[in-house]
Amino acid sequence: MLRTYNEPQAVAARAQPLTGLFFHTVWGMSVKRFCTVGLLACVLAGGAGAGDWEDGYADYQRRDFPAAVKKWRNVAEAGNPNAQSLLGEMYAFGQGVPLNYPEAVRWLRMAAAQGVAKAHFKLGSMYEKGHGFTKNPAMAYRWYSLADAAGHPEAYKDRQRMAALLDAKTIQDSERWVDACVKSLYRGCE
Repeated sequence: MLRTYNEPQAVAARAQPLTGLFFHTVWGMSVKRFCTVGLLACVLAGGAGAGDWEDGYADYQRRDFPAAVKKWRNVAEAGNPNAQSLLGEMYAFGQGVPLNYPEAVRWLRMAAAQGVAKAHFKLGSMYEKGHGFTKNPAMAYRWYSLADAAGHPEAYKDRQRMAALLDAKTIQDSERWVDACVKSLYRGCE
């Protein structure tokens, strides 16, 4: 006799050992309920800022910088690292807000602490040019190195340019700083 393959039965048979998983608890809830609540929270939190992010980007493309800043500030304050980085750049360039290096640095550092390569790069540029800081080629080298490690396309050449201004010991110290920063997942990188 020829047996036919029954997909629903085969799936149910493979899933049988997993059904006990949903009866375990996390913080007094079944894993199934815990995951559902967590997913709902993520959707609601992400959904609240998704419109502002997209609308802010559209405003930015239209060069309506004040509107973009207003929308991105909401998203940045909610912890979105890309919005934090862009808001920092807008303060650094005076786009839609008065030029304000301390505010630029504040937003860029928040984004940099979450591993945003563009924020690392902009901080390197600010140290190199003395925007918001005293010119510091060693710190510029460090931030450009972090941006390079995170894959920023322009960071390597700027890192090399800064290296030409530094002695071997400063480069070695900077490389240790970069390694420690990456290993700490960008926490305390100052």
